[in-house]
Amino acid sequence: MKTDRNGIIPVCIFLVAMLLMSGCDRGPSGSAGSGGAKDSTLVITMLGDADYLNPVIGSSVTSSNISGLIYPGLLQSEFDTTSGLLNFIALEKKFRPSTGGRKPEAALAKTWTMAEDHKSITYILRSDAFWDDGKPVVSGDFKFTYRLYGNPLIASPRQQYLAELVGADKGTVDFDRAIETPDDTTLVFRFYKPVPEHLALFHTSLTPLPAHLWKDVKPEDFRSSTLNQNPVGAGPYRLHEWAQQQSLVLASNRKSNLPKPGNIAFINWRIVPDYTVRLAQLQTNAVDIVENIKPEDFSSLQKANPGIEIKSVGLRVYDYVGWSNIDQAEYHKSGKILPHPLFGSAAVRRALTKAIDREAIIDGYLKQYGTICNTDISPSLKWAYNRAIVPHVFDQAAAAAILRKEGWLPGPDGILQKDGRKFSFVLYTNAGNARRNYASVIIQQNLKAIGIDCRLDVQESNVFFENLQNRRLEAWMAGWSIGLEIDPLDVWGSDLKKSTFNFTGYRNPRIDELCELAKEKLVQTDAKPYWLEYQEIIHRDQPVTFLYWIRETQGFSSRIEGEEINISGTFYNIDDWTLRPSSTIAP
Repeated sequence: MKTDRNGIIPVCIFLVAMLLMSGCDRGPSGSAGSGGAKDSTLVITMLGDADYLNPVIGSSVTSSNISGLIYPGLLQSEFDTTSGLLNFIALEKKFRPSTGGRKPEAALAKTWTMAEDHKSITYILRSDAFWDDGKPVVSGDFKFTYRLYGNPLIASPRQQYLAELVGADKGTVDFDRAIETPDDTTLVFRFYKPVPEHLALFHTSLTPLPAHLWKDVKPEDFRSSTLNQNPVGAGPYRLHEWAQQQSLVLASNRKSNLPKPGNIAFINWRIVPDYTVRLAQLQTNAVDIVENIKPEDFSSLQKANPGIEIKSVGLRVYDYVGWSNIDQAEYHKSGKILPHPLFGSAAVRRALTKAIDREAIIDGYLKQYGTICNTDISPSLKWAYNRAIVPHVFDQAAAAAILRKEGWLPGPDGILQKDGRKFSFVLYTNAGNARRNYASVIIQQNLKAIGIDCRLDVQESNVFFENLQNRRLEAWMAGWSIGLEIDPLDVWGSDLKKSTFNFTGYRNPRIDELCELAKEKLVQTDAKPYWLEYQEIIHRDQPVTFLYWIRETQGFSSRIEGEEINISGTFYNIDDWTLRPSSTIAP
């Protein structure tokens, strides 16, 4: 599972009015984030708003970060940087802080037991966890919510997580048999085939909603329900107020014991689309965190404000150029899947990758914080990463030769043509991302040099991501934040209705087969041969042009204490952070 960056990929239903959330904690002077409340408020800038504060349908990185603080989790995880494996922990499992995981006290599951035949997993839940309205969190909340994840009318981006449950092999999950709740603290998932424990844990740990509040909401009304703007959770924070497209403020949840109320009274996720404005606000201590700072700005930023610390995280995020592999107009019109007239050929897509000088983008912008990306399996996932793959090198002569062989020849104006159609398109990206703006100009120049007319268009983030989600763009530049568990069918699966993140329309039966074969290995590392072949095929087919892995560079105010930054995420232990008084921070 992936989520786009940043904050990708929103389904984007945005309102413009301020929504003051009833029943939420009030801040100093009635407004979290006001000047008088500075010492109790952490301010984080972001490019775009959350799409939904609902784990069933939320799909952006921002939504994930915020929902993770509002809602309870069945399990917590830790990433082993030595092996590149993701390990899960429950309340009664030993916590190993050296691997960078969350405290197990935040987990709803006390224990789990995998059946000997690997066809079921049983959780015992804690009995002392409560939703914010005082109702207990029970096993029935999970069964109810999994029905929502699997409902085609709701179209959750996480439908692939249900692929092993009883009935899924016949097309429809039999929830009565697949999920059993004999009592409030016992939760049993049943699979139609043996499932490795690591995958069973990953796919059965989706976040629950409070069933008693959502049970009367019809599936067709799910996305528009007011409960999406008034989330009831159980985590260390709760929603305080949401001025959509402006800011989203969380307040420490004094009722939470999952694991405890957040240390910082208020967290203000402020939307600041312009990079230079974000930088200036960090420099003057108006905000506390700015993500993705250009390496070239480090010295001037720290010279102006010596209290700013630069922290880097990676390699989990990559940028890419997406090519629609299918004719979208025909797909939307008739449901037929036909090759895209420009990008439908894998050979053409390889030529496009060869024509783009990825190293020039890295050298000019990311410098030592970027490295060439070959596929969507990160070098950080050491056990599965294919080191034998040789990157497609920048070679415009070779790219032109491939295109010529594919029938693309220069027209009178120098632009390549085939069957009367020019190789001309618009490359879209989202506003406010300085790195992608920089890269898109180089890409445009590179493609022009081989006779391709590439025009650039920057869209507001909400518009861009909505168009992307609905497969309305032929070519775009965006990014992914990968999951630390390899499960790529939601991005490359051939069933385009279930693989909701497959914006390109890429389809390859062997990729589907390899993903399924990997899932059948009960020992995770035994799946390595399948993932090696998977990477070779993705590298050959180039459904997108993979650009570079990014060591994200974040600017932190020195008043933040207790932060631990690692590949699990910039904000993974944010509920443990504290703030030093602003009076001790130099202006």
